[in-house]
Amino acid sequence: MKPANHPPSERLLAYATGAVDVPMRLLVETHMSFCSRCAREVGRLGEPGGALLGAVPEEPVPSDLFERIWAEAGRHAQPRRVEGLPLPPVLLAELPPPERWHWHRVPGGGCRIALLRRDGPGRSGLFLVHMNPGARFPRHEHQKEEEGMVVAGGAWDRGRFLEEGDWGSAPAGSRHEVIADPKEGCWTLVRQEHEGMRLSGWRGVLQSAMSFLRH
Repeated sequence: MKPANHPPSERLLAYATGAVDVPMRLLVETHMSFCSRCAREVGRLGEPGGALLGAVPEEPVPSDLFERIWAEAGRHAQPRRVEGLPLPPVLLAELPPPERWHWHRVPGGGCRIALLRRDGPGRSGLFLVHMNPGARFPRHEHQKEEEGMVVAGGAWDRGRFLEEGDWGSAPAGSRHEVIADPKEGCWTLVRQEHEGMRLSGWRGVLQSAMSFLRH
């Protein structure tokens, strides 16, 4: 099944021109691994840059360039799928080994979150959210805009059911809860600004206390 929800055109343009941070780049590339439509659109957006590069006078290529490239590639392990993780190899290749991920349980049960990659101290991060079948990610408020996509399973979010490959966003100031598919659960990749989300009610109080203790 092809994704029904896609990144906005301005997000694809920013990706094509290199004007995105690392978490957003990885998020868009993961979406394109599910969506040939967006991959074609990024290719179209990149055509003007390719034409410009084509007009630049050619420089001679060092005779040993390809040998050096292959030698460097041979020193790195090929990306591979990891059992139990529905992430494409192209993404796993840019992340720390899964055994080094630190999972955090969301108060209330049924959901956990791991930080996969951060753009820098105090900056945006790419997170993986796993929800058990039928689990509810508790109501929360977004201090800053959040964007993400479903990589496996599905979930209800503000009246829409998002499935594998679907893109979703939550603007700053919005509040909502997410309910995982009752049979398959849900795996979601999320790009979020530093401290961009706050849980509601008693969970928010606990969240603040844990943040204080970490400092």
